[in-house]
Amino acid sequence: MIKLIATDIDGTLLADGTLEINPEYYDVIKELRSRGVRVIAASGRQRSSIEKVFAPIVDEISFISENGTAVYSKDYQFVNKIPEDVARAYIREARTFPGCEITINQDNMAYFENVGLYRYMIDDYGYRGELVDNIEDYLEDVCKISIFHHNCAEDMVSQEFVDKWSKTMNIAVSGKCWLDCTNQGGNKGSALQHFQEAYKISPDETLAFGDNINDIEMLKRASHSFAVENAREEVKEAANFIAPSYKEDGVLQVLKAVLRGELA
Repeated sequence: MIKLIATDIDGTLLADGTLEINPEYYDVIKELRSRGVRVIAASGRQRSSIEKVFAPIVDEISFISENGTAVYSKDYQFVNKIPEDVARAYIREARTFPGCEITINQDNMAYFENVGLYRYMIDDYGYRGELVDNIEDYLEDVCKISIFHHNCAEDMVSQEFVDKWSKTMNIAVSGKCWLDCTNQGGNKGSALQHFQEAYKISPDETLAFGDNINDIEMLKRASHSFAVENAREEVKEAANFIAPSYKEDGVLQVLKAVLRGELA
């Protein structure tokens, strides 16, 4: 029996950089909750942005934000922070990559040096943020560092850089334009595991959805793991099942199947 559902947002429920999902999701999630199923929105976004997406049912669900470094529910929460010296060293090396911008995220607050990126995240993603001269002045309580490139951050960052920092940090692609750094163990999978242990729910009782590299750990924590059709091939290989794309509301289709008793 499905007792816990965790879903990514961007590329899984909606297009990157948007805030509106099919309103049917709200009614379906309410019905799932009435049957005792816990629902988690798991994203690289900050919590305030996730809350805007799920505004009509914000009190019905729990949140995994900042790629698994911050977890919130009515009765359970934690934040996994990056040590200041580590954050500073990472940022200074990341600054060497041409055309890339660096942002930092504290618990539900982001800091930007580039006005265009600042406006994009505030206006399109509904972020809480501040435009500053130097993000290195705000490294206390940082839980995620993001490298942004308007074409493809993954292609702009050297493999040597990724290999070096992956030894001590968690580095994950989070959408085409983003490469995220979190503290060791800071990922959606470990965050989902915290929920499973807190509520005594097994992977066999868990359903998860995703589309990108930063979703793979989460999918591995669920026996009922779905990649949407538009997902990266690595994600499809990690998942046990494939759902229709977000454009076809594939996740919604699977959730309705759960309500009909077709997935248990």
